[in-house]
Amino acid sequence: MVDVPDTARMLADVGSRLANIHRTQVHRDRWPEFEAFDREAYPLPLRRAAAVQWAGRARAEHGSVHQFTQISHALCNARAPLHVLGALARLITDEVRHAELCAKMAHACWPEGQGEPGGVFAWPVPHQPWPDPPRGDVDAIEAWAAEAIAVACCLGETLSRPMLEAIAVVATCPVAEACARQILRDEHLHATFGWETLAWLVPRLGDEARTALHARIGRAFAGFQSSTACGIPVEQLVGHELEIVRGPPNLGTLTDLQYATIFYATIEQEILPALDALGLAWARRS
Repeated sequence: MVDVPDTARMLADVGSRLANIHRTQVHRDRWPEFEAFDREAYPLPLRRAAAVQWAGRARAEHGSVHQFTQISHALCNARAPLHVLGALARLITDEVRHAELCAKMAHACWPEGQGEPGGVFAWPVPHQPWPDPPRGDVDAIEAWAAEAIAVACCLGETLSRPMLEAIAVVATCPVAEACARQILRDEHLHATFGWETLAWLVPRLGDEARTALHARIGRAFAGFQSSTACGIPVEQLVGHELEIVRGPPNLGTLTDLQYATIFYATIEQEILPALDALGLAWARRS
């Protein structure tokens, strides 16, 4: 049986010198006051539910570190312009910070849950949503990178921004709100990187690579519907109005219907028009 580390390992102490380098590079904004979080002010079920969502976000953000590192390595092999690599380096450090914020918030919410069965704090190896990049052939690497960036940034980061905006609104806990807003400040930049880099790559792709890109985007839509939209079909939202307001005690969580409504609205209002502008309208029918 393989031992799956706990997300507490993300926060492990590795010595003061490395910690100082990390903080200087990664903690660019004022750090939330996690020690000020008052667990006694919130009932256990609310704290546990929040820990589930924040721990899931920590795994997703750590997965983004994995993805952007792989994209950076591939584009470095393709001798992509340094402006692309420099922007990717910024994204990687941002995702490290996001993973740390989410993991610390999860553990602040439910510290007594460490070691509990159910895998709330499990930290498995990130799932790779695409094949390994090719080697040697620059055209093939750029085609692979276009697919990866379309999925990770143009879809993933564009979807993340309005969801974090909603989380920041509903969170009644100042620490949870601070975490959401700090991550939110980076998401527009990450999405912009994706769309700008895809706009640079698409004209360089041949017909076969464009067809593969269409197919990859289509599969990604289905995957995001299953995960980000919680598997809720758009038909189920007919007549449902999205309401994002601050109300009862909330530690930075959304309901499944809120996630799904934001997902479909963002696809329709932002992502499909942006794909159309790049000549990728066929992806709409994938």
